[in-house]
Amino acid sequence: MNPANENYIRTTRLTDILDLKRIARGVNMDITQLDAGTFESDVSQLKVRNVLASLITSNRRLRLRGNVSFLTASFMSFGSESPGWHGIASGPSDVLAANAGETFDLVVPPGVAAYCVSVVGDAEVTLRNLGGPTVAGKLSATAEPVPCDADAVDQINTWLADQFDGYGGNSRISIGSALRLEQEFLRRLAACLRGTSPPSSNGSSAESGRIDVARRVEQHLLDDLAIPQTIDDLCRVAGTSRRTLEYAFKDYFGTSPNRFIKALRLNAARNDLLRGDHESAQVVEIASGWGFNHMGQFSTDYRRMFGEKPSETLHRGPSH
Repeated sequence: MNPANENYIRTTRLTDILDLKRIARGVNMDITQLDAGTFESDVSQLKVRNVLASLITSNRRLRLRGNVSFLTASFMSFGSESPGWHGIASGPSDVLAANAGETFDLVVPPGVAAYCVSVVGDAEVTLRNLGGPTVAGKLSATAEPVPCDADAVDQINTWLADQFDGYGGNSRISIGSALRLEQEFLRRLAACLRGTSPPSSNGSSAESGRIDVARRVEQHLLDDLAIPQTIDDLCRVAGTSRRTLEYAFKDYFGTSPNRFIKALRLNAARNDLLRGDHESAQVVEIASGWGFNHMGQFSTDYRRMFGEKPSETLHRGPSH
């Protein structure tokens, strides 16, 4: 984010996960669709000087991960399932925060509305000064959800919603209005972070162990996703039993190890198909490269996951 850039609000409806991935790259995050079904998402972005606030809702379970470039905080609405922050279930009064250079590690269930706010430069300094030692202390321990006052979290969510509604769909924001919005947002965010609530807990040592198992296995998979892996292989990597592995993935990602692996590979195949050269042979080569050796099953799984055939993705190609 450059303070010299224009200040604006933009609203769009997305029907392809790759479009949302491009937006996420603006704050150095990658997004993976974890469950099957046609993707739909509404995204609004409010840019004022040194603050970028995004409101994102999606009908799919999403995995967001990356080393963020700016202090980034998220506020969530909750349904029947809680978002997972670094494998820990977050509560309605928690703020999910990562400092610049830290890992943003979030699994969002379908239907959750997420405000994701990035703060850079002078705005971050102002935020820490406004919050004092309390905020500095909370922002030094962001691997877990940051406990805040429930009323303060509700108030900042309501205030953010009012700002998005007040400016309408797509419009520019004057310099004066942008300055006032930034100052008011920082004041409210500092108050939200200063407020206290009961500390979040990692739970039992068994639950903490499952978090470590899921992280270790995910990193092993990402190191070379194309290599075939059985559940027994993953158990050996994690040094654990099949049951513990299943529980770990259910807690961390909301799905089974096999479904998680398939989701990662289908997303990788989709990325490659969009970079293809429109030849039908490319589908076979790309699918095989990601470990899909039965083309009929690959096509069925792909269509169930993304709502279109692999060949349809390929024909949209690099111009998408």
